[in-house]
This record gives sequence, C-alpha cells and structure tokens, in this order.
Amino acid sequence: MQTLIVDAYNVIHAIPELEEMLDESLQAARLALVRLLSDFKNSRKDIERVYIVFDGKGDMYDEQESAGSGITAFYTQKGKDADRKIMEIIKDSKDPAGITVVSNDNFVYNNSRSLGARIKTVKEFCRLLD
Repeated sequence: MQTLIVDAYNVIHAIPELEEMLDESLQAARLALVRLLSDFKNSRKDIERVYIVFDGKGDMYDEQESAGSGITAFYTQKGKDADRKIMEIIKDSKDPAGITVVSNDNFVYNNSRSLGARIKTVKEFCRLLD
C-alpha cells in the first residue's frame, strides 16, 4: 500500500481548473483539491493514505482528517512552508519507499528523493487522474 503526499498549493496552481477556483475563493480551491484527491484515492486500491499539505492557514498548526477516509490535510503555521512539513512526514515514516510525493517544487523534489520517497510532477500525476 502506498502513501501519497500532495504539495497542495503547488498542485492547485499547476492545474488550471483548480487555479481558476482561486478567483472564487481560496477555500473553494482547497475543497476542490480535497474532493479530487478523495475521488482519486477511492478509485485506487493501492493508496492507503493521502496527506495534503497546505502552507500557513493561521497562527497555529492545524491538522484535519476526513473521518475514515484516509485523507489528512495539514495546514502549517503562518509563515512556515509546506515543504518542511512534507519532509517531516517522510522522515517520520517507517517506509519512505512507500511514499509518493506530488510536487513541481525543486526543493521538495530533490529532498523527497534523497529521503527515499518517490516523486511525481503535477503533470505526471494528472496523467494518472485521466
């Protein structure tokens, strides 16, 4: 079973349909990404967990899990970045090789690989969505 970690805003800005939702609201784009990933997870039997990591939401770190869905959204502290949280999740994992990170960010790409995780660009991930 695999774990998927998604660099949330990186993905939102790389998928035109999600980026357009930012015109409506940030929350609309966030919810659309969560729905997209939930549908993706439900269509795949090889994905056990999905972590969606958002940059700072407020003054405090926040974690929200959809009950029983296997999807957890992390909101880093204001001024902190999602990149470091992604690295923390990989480092804390018992099986980094079972993790796939979705991001176009060079820091995330290089550091995820060096920690033993697999990486997919957003374009590669979008091919899986089709």
